[in-house]
Amino acid sequence: MTLIFKKGSKNQVGNYRPVSLTSQVCKLFEMIIRDSIVMHLDSYGLTKSSLHGFRKSGSCLSNVLEFLDEVTSKLDRHESVDVIYLDVAKAFDKVPHLRLLDKLEKHGIGGKVWV
Repeated sequence: MTLIFKKGSKNQVGNYRPVSLTSQVCKLFEMIIRDSIVMHLDSYGLTKSSLHGFRKSGSCLSNVLEFLDEVTSKLDRHESVDVIYLDVAKAFDKVPHLRLLDKLEKHGIGGKVWV
């Protein structure tokens, strides 16, 4: 991990962006593990269809398009629509990792993968 300066005062920690210097071998292992986990979750129906970014046939764009389709359909039927926007840019930093590992184990993913 190394820090790259973005802008502003060099004395402010928030003005640096962390960059991971991961080897290609580690990246390959991450891909293999990720694909195995996704296949396991899909085979047991443990992922929601609304999680576009985690599905092979989905993306962030398909998620936005489905959302827009739903909103415009409701507006065409003169139904009200409420939208709440959340900034989750740093959400992963706040994930309770022990709870996440416990949830993975309950879904049948455990052993040496996450030890």
